[in-house]
Amino acid sequence: MNKPSGYNILVSVTAAFGSLTYGYAAAILGNTLEKAAFYEYMNLELEGPGAANTTSIIAWWNTILYVGGFFACMSYTAFGNRYGRKSGIALGATVSVIGAVLQAGSINPAMMIVARLIVGAGMGVLLPAVPLYQAETAPPSNRGLLVGIHASLIGYGSMISGWIGVGFFYTGGNVGWRAPLALQTIFPLVLLIVVWFLPESPRWLYMHDRAEEAKKVLIALHKKASDQNHLFAQKELFVIKNQIDYENKNRLPMWQALKKRSLQRRFLIGFLSMSCTQCSGLLVVLTYQSTIYQSLGYSAFMAGIFGSIWSVLNGTGNLCGGMLGDYIGRKRLVAVSLVILDCMLIVLCTTTYLYSGTDNKAGNTAAAVFTFLMIIVYATGVDCTSLVYSSELYPGEYRAIGVSVSLSPVLFWGCIFTGAAGPAFANIGALYYVVFIALTSVMALVVIFFFPDTKGFTLEQMSAVFGDDVVDMYGNIENAKNFINEDHNIEHADLDKNTPLQTVHIEVEDENKTETL
Repeated sequence: MNKPSGYNILVSVTAAFGSLTYGYAAAILGNTLEKAAFYEYMNLELEGPGAANTTSIIAWWNTILYVGGFFACMSYTAFGNRYGRKSGIALGATVSVIGAVLQAGSINPAMMIVARLIVGAGMGVLLPAVPLYQAETAPPSNRGLLVGIHASLIGYGSMISGWIGVGFFYTGGNVGWRAPLALQTIFPLVLLIVVWFLPESPRWLYMHDRAEEAKKVLIALHKKASDQNHLFAQKELFVIKNQIDYENKNRLPMWQALKKRSLQRRFLIGFLSMSCTQCSGLLVVLTYQSTIYQSLGYSAFMAGIFGSIWSVLNGTGNLCGGMLGDYIGRKRLVAVSLVILDCMLIVLCTTTYLYSGTDNKAGNTAAAVFTFLMIIVYATGVDCTSLVYSSELYPGEYRAIGVSVSLSPVLFWGCIFTGAAGPAFANIGALYYVVFIALTSVMALVVIFFFPDTKGFTLEQMSAVFGDDVVDMYGNIENAKNFINEDHNIEHADLDKNTPLQTVHIEVEDENKTETL
């Protein structure tokens, strides 16, 4: 497997400042809720007759974040298709800054709800915008690694949030909770500045009749000392050009295209792939980890330490998962990890049910340890791999809306599961995990029996995985079965065979322009 160029990695990491923004925003409220000064300022009671109202408001704060995110995620498509992938990232960064400022300056629970809605909207734009951009700029053999950076930096964003919470734990007054909320503006502000120095997606450029720019971007992305003639860039442009031209000639209106079983299957599998991540219940653990660890007998400070360690494992596991998926395939990794995760959920449910609220140190320690083991398995085998998988399923014309639909379950199920978690933990405690045990079992079976593997295919070649005709390495239209059975690795293609491929013919608005690469 070839390594990506240093510039390609830099581009992916820079875009992932949006991922850091998402991770920090998703986790920071957990630190805020550890501050007694916050409850006092917001006039919220933790005990007595007002405690139920406080629980309800916290549930609103958690839920509204994902409500805003869901609708923003589903609305991203039109903007990203029309104005470009970079502009979509910039939009998400702008909204995130506005929401973070309002959140840090909140003066009552109602203002915090509005601020959380706007923060969620920024997250909802960045969630599909970043991996879509990374997938469209990554070579096929390293797409797992480069798109996996998104998932990894979401984890590291929550890690930074956790350690900042620890650092401000003993800071008294309103500064102790306002400062961590205000620091949320740093990542989106940096992103808003640097995003304009990134190249535009070469696939978006070609789809908008800017073939010359697409060629220059591909050469820059894949430039290596070992490839002085930019042969890999030529091969990738050739595949992009032929498949997009073929799809454009056979384009159908959206309502007709959605009648095709292959496109229906892509959308369904994309939605289910990210549903896997939420059905495991790890988002609930992230959101309520302070409550969970304190219920096991640990102090608020130690709960913060545990949450921060948990986030370190989350980010590191996701980074490893991106590389593993490139080697052993997405489907196999997700299926095995879901089975292991389900077994761990059973143990966590049992130990928490038996020992939460007791003085049994061994039992409480076992429950805490299993939260750490679960995040390692989840991040390495489910979270990152599902995200990479969902970003690579769709043809160019439907990729933006496809990625948005695929990632919307993160926000849709997040809204439901985190919204229900507060009352559920208060009323049924650890039995809430039974919901996730059942859902994870079902999702493991779905992955094993219904998901295809996508390892090694370019984004354009993905049509063959779902039974559609594709254009092969030599410009010939080929049915899916024959194409999959042959060597489809563009790094092995001989561009001199059967087709004069040193010259690429590009059609732009009824004019034939011959361009020698």
